[in-house]
Amino acid sequence: MNMKNNMIFLRYVNYSLLLALVWLGFACGTKSDVDAFKEASYNLVSVDAVQLNGINLLEKRRAEDFSFQDAAVLFSAFSSNKLSAFSTLNLNVDLPEGSEERTMKVTQLKWQLLVDGQHAAQGLVSEAVELRNGLNTVSVSTPITLASENGQPNLNNLIRLATLLAQEDKSKRPEVVLQIKPTIQTSIGPFESPAFINIKK
Repeated sequence: MNMKNNMIFLRYVNYSLLLALVWLGFACGTKSDVDAFKEASYNLVSVDAVQLNGINLLEKRRAEDFSFQDAAVLFSAFSSNKLSAFSTLNLNVDLPEGSEERTMKVTQLKWQLLVDGQHAAQGLVSEAVELRNGLNTVSVSTPITLASENGQPNLNNLIRLATLLAQEDKSKRPEVVLQIKPTIQTSIGPFESPAFINIKK
């Protein structure tokens, strides 16, 4: 190998090492970001708005609070599998010490709702949301898929779920757990959380 070829080879090696170091730096930063939000504590402080196919659920405490028109709207959406919700949530994110300045862009969010330990509903938020340490006010829209019984979704479960949020007597309220599985935008591409994260309330 002559001197010119040696110089070209060395430049190629140096360039390759530089690219590897840059990629490693991005990868390490991405891992730190992901780890910080995996280790964070999430607390649902309050719910400012919840609409199910345009019906304000915060005004519905009992099945009797639904008008005939409300029932017709829900039954139509339920029958055609077109249930959708809009919510405004106040979510507090408590990042680990030393990670408070980090932010996380969630490109999509899988969620599921457990009632008394049983799967009740699930959905997918496709809108991008940015989370940071502290209180985050987040508005999201999502289609809803209800859990099935004997292969068919149950309309009674829909009404039961619709009245849970506005029920004031906590002693009569079943245990409700919201779980999320975010996909995070990182410097080397999207990364989906390997497991669902519990949201405390």
